[in-house]
Amino acid sequence: MAKIKASLPDSSVIGVKNLKDGEDISHFFKRFDESELSRDFGVYRLSLDALRAEIQQHIIERGLSSLFYDHLTCDAITHPGIRTDEIEAIVLGIMSTLDGVKHLLIIDAFFYDDRPECLLLLAKIIRSMSSKLEKVTLITHGERVNTRPAMHNVFSTIVPGIQINDVVTKDFHDRYWIDVENTKGVMVGTSLNGIGKKVAMIDHANSADSREIVRLASGLL
Repeated sequence: MAKIKASLPDSSVIGVKNLKDGEDISHFFKRFDESELSRDFGVYRLSLDALRAEIQQHIIERGLSSLFYDHLTCDAITHPGIRTDEIEAIVLGIMSTLDGVKHLLIIDAFFYDDRPECLLLLAKIIRSMSSKLEKVTLITHGERVNTRPAMHNVFSTIVPGIQINDVVTKDFHDRYWIDVENTKGVMVGTSLNGIGKKVAMIDHANSADSREIVRLASGLL
């Protein structure tokens, strides 16, 4: 059965589905045009591309989980139609909600990577939240320690004099970026080197979870 979507003047989006075999979207438009409804209503096809900006802004403001009902139904979203620049825009938009953070806690087992694309993305993220940044604590598994200087340099270049605290432990697994003082954060489904290669979950962390993570990490801060 074919489906179409149409937008009404009040910005509603409706769906139309064929219930009769042998007819398609063209039959709907033909019959609509021949009916009295066409005198009072305009119906047209709406490309999903027209909603990209609105969906992106919704994710930035409310998080990806808000697209589902009341809970997360999956831990990763894959969509071949999402371009890399759109993924980056969403990541930067959500990360920028942490602007004003003074002490940033980053928990990411495999955070360190000195490839140019990772360093560039890190620089963009840190700039988006750097207005009051003074300290960053990085909790990792201690992998690729030889790449630390390059990433440390990104922090120091953007925030001269920033205090960088490296902690190696395997007690934490999931990836979080958290404002320690305000206990609000962002959870990310992949390290920086995975962003743009796969579309991973990025969402506003639950405030209760953020508080608990800060509590559990308090001895390391």
